[in-house]
Amino acid sequence: MTDGLSELTDYVVAFDAVLTAEEEQRVLQDYKKVLSKLHGAYYLLNYDNFVGVTSFCGRTYQVSSNKLSVAEIESMNQYISSKMALLPYYYHNPVQNHWTDSSSGEAEQLHQWYFLREALLVEWEGAPLADWWRMIDRDPHHLMVHDIEDTPAWSVRNVSPDTAEAIIRRPDTWVALPADSALSHTAVAQKLQVNGRSYFPSTVRQRLNRLTYDTPENRMMKHILQQFLDLTEWMEARVKNSTFFNRTEVERDNRSMNHILHELSLSAWMEETSELTAPPHASTVLQRKVGYRQWHSFYQHWMLGGRFPLPDDLVRTMVDTRDIAKMYEYWCFFTVVDVVEEQLSLEPGAISTWQEIDEHGQLVEGLCISFSYEDQELPVYYNKRFIGGKESYSQTYKPDISLFWKGKWHHFDAKFKIDAKSNAAKKEDIDKMHTYRDAIGQTGSVRVLYPSDETKEPMFYPAKGDSLLTEGVGSVALKPGNLSGLEGVMMELLGMKERLKL
Repeated sequence: MTDGLSELTDYVVAFDAVLTAEEEQRVLQDYKKVLSKLHGAYYLLNYDNFVGVTSFCGRTYQVSSNKLSVAEIESMNQYISSKMALLPYYYHNPVQNHWTDSSSGEAEQLHQWYFLREALLVEWEGAPLADWWRMIDRDPHHLMVHDIEDTPAWSVRNVSPDTAEAIIRRPDTWVALPADSALSHTAVAQKLQVNGRSYFPSTVRQRLNRLTYDTPENRMMKHILQQFLDLTEWMEARVKNSTFFNRTEVERDNRSMNHILHELSLSAWMEETSELTAPPHASTVLQRKVGYRQWHSFYQHWMLGGRFPLPDDLVRTMVDTRDIAKMYEYWCFFTVVDVVEEQLSLEPGAISTWQEIDEHGQLVEGLCISFSYEDQELPVYYNKRFIGGKESYSQTYKPDISLFWKGKWHHFDAKFKIDAKSNAAKKEDIDKMHTYRDAIGQTGSVRVLYPSDETKEPMFYPAKGDSLLTEGVGSVALKPGNLSGLEGVMMELLGMKERLKL
């Protein structure tokens, strides 16, 4: 049974008795990120921004959010997952043939695991990978092969001119026949006579046709399956040595993934399939046949997990911490990119990333997805830093999302919090937008993105006292199923309303 808790909520934990020093040390070590001591047998439990399934002292809990429903969080999760899966592969080609847990960093392995989780437990190209494998099971690729075998003469079923020639060329198989043998009157014995004595072949070499499933394509499937099993075993070992928030859910999902893969490995056609020697990437079976095409397509994407151009923090958030505020931030970024793509009717033209140490000694990871439109670049940044004294007249600032169009910056800050009374963005968050607007050079507009069902016109304070939405400060309600506010704002920023009028 799973009990319910809420994120960002304090809970008092009362143990039956005061813990010994050893017990307390162990409990505080195991739950150091969520548990702190109050006094005696009482402790304070708070899961901060974590959402998902977790365990505490032997009990399982579902930690939920009061701003997004479980369905909305799952929708957001699936959306980010699809972006994690697809964005890296627009501009690269596979370069690896084998997954190994020693050739890449943990973040890359986590990305591959998370990608595999989505394909196995949710879907890839319209169905879970296991369903595509069952399509393979219905009609596994096979070949007709021809074997040459020595068969006892009385068992021969396939006689051809080659058979007769083989008999003549192999006198070592001839057996002398008694004079009264019925076989001595056969055409074969009449032809096989030496010094007046008849002979008959004891064995006959014949060509036998048979079906085999030991094809290059099936070897590739076996190879892919083993790669996936290796990854789930890597994750199993990782979970045993970790205490991250989302361990319960990861352990459960990894066990399901491993079970599914082991079941698939029991396919009858796999029994006679040998090991892969060279990947048959040019095979039309892998490119076209249902089941094979989906598995090979996924594998091509999956092998690029070590080259995904997304911050390490993203995949750790999705797999380990399940920090809903961070997930909302990433979701907002990808949603902004998608809205720009939809309004321009263009796919991104380039993706780039960077890592740097900020003024506080913290690692900052950024991402830029660019569009080329009307002979101009329209970049959309995640985590772009505006350096104090250069791009900002005062301190260094780092809005969550920034896009640059026609000489102006437009910034968005994703805040996973709302004013409980007004169901709108908090005043302090709006105030921070004024700071961005005033300090960062060439800034046109700045907006807070907040998770609300609000559908009325987004709040905005024009800088010039008029109705322009391209100069000023405001907020936009944005959550799964409620994108209309952002779509309207983006139409203004990109000048799409004027184009529609034309």
